[in-house]
Amino acid sequence: MKKVVACKRIDYNVDDIDSNDRRLKLGILEKEKGAGNLERNPETRRMISEIKELFDEIQKKKSRDKRNEIDEKRFILLLGGISVCRKIPGISRHMGYESLYVCERQEDAAAVADHLDRMYGIKDKEGIFHTCRRLFSSDEDYLQFESFWNGKPAFDVKRLNPQGRETFETCRDYAKLFEPLVKEGGFFAWDCNERIGLCRTAYACGMLEEEEFWQLTVPLAREAESRYGSWTEYAMSCLYGAIYFMFCQSAMKEETCRSFYEINRDLVCHLLKEQGAWERNEWFHYPKKKFAKEKEEIKELLKNWEGPAGCIATDRIMVDGCKVGYMYREEPGAENQWDSGWRFMAGDESEEYMNHPDNSGIYHLNTICNYDEDIMSFLHSPYKNAYFRDEDGTFKWEELKEQE
Repeated sequence: MKKVVACKRIDYNVDDIDSNDRRLKLGILEKEKGAGNLERNPETRRMISEIKELFDEIQKKKSRDKRNEIDEKRFILLLGGISVCRKIPGISRHMGYESLYVCERQEDAAAVADHLDRMYGIKDKEGIFHTCRRLFSSDEDYLQFESFWNGKPAFDVKRLNPQGRETFETCRDYAKLFEPLVKEGGFFAWDCNERIGLCRTAYACGMLEEEEFWQLTVPLAREAESRYGSWTEYAMSCLYGAIYFMFCQSAMKEETCRSFYEINRDLVCHLLKEQGAWERNEWFHYPKKKFAKEKEEIKELLKNWEGPAGCIATDRIMVDGCKVGYMYREEPGAENQWDSGWRFMAGDESEEYMNHPDNSGIYHLNTICNYDEDIMSFLHSPYKNAYFRDEDGTFKWEELKEQE
């Protein structure tokens, strides 16, 4: 599956925003002069060196001959392994990795809900989505920084006011310290771990239904599986992401990162030790699909597209090679920042086929254009529009009916 990257511009205070009235995206109001200067990051360099030594030792140890095979749901629970090791008021024991944890008593559920409110300001489902987008989005930062490192900046830094630009450039240069180590894995593992842990906590107190939990976490699992090949790779990304996260949340004061890093390092070691939850279980792999087009055949057809570029298409198109027979654009949920809202089908899929999640996938709009260039002239249509291909092969418009 082609990785979908919805890389939106980070709001580091553009010129028309008063920095005294609004917090920066990374939770920074101001910073000390010179913080983040690459010549002044000795502590971060030491932590990076320690992590490399730690995982060199882990990889030298004899690997377990046979690990437990796991299914998708257990994989998701294990991906939140670091976050669920932390103590939470109202949850008296470890939530485990076999099934979702539910508070047994109403007073426990109330204590968990109070914790979510005090720590994150979360009072309902929308609060969960907002916190995940606002707080646990280190990888979005990384992807944006990457566009600058590659010489194809996602936006013009001149649009930022002086303080915003200084903040952006400091965080970008700090993240560059990790780039040779994390590579394509970025900081996603940290965001994935924290978001899944947050959703588990919300489910435990009844703030999320089970179906809602899986809807929120399955896309995270698919992205994690596509970026990493083992629990060791995932763990390293978690630790590097944790350091970057704390650097940003502490107003770019490097000295505050050490204790936070050590806490998470100890949890990683616990999960990777002999009989640890990560060490004794296999890394999960989704079944690989044989796509109708090879990766090398995909050309850049969709140029100058603005906004999220992710979409959903069925295997009738992507695997079987059918033309798009029906497409519609719905307004995506607030939690799906990657989503353009477009859905593509061959048109002959049964209800049973559509209800099976493995028969569809998330792709970049440009990829779908390579499968069927006929769709390109319709992609700028607003939400709630649909098109079907008639007997002559021409797309006809119809109003999108409300989904029940």
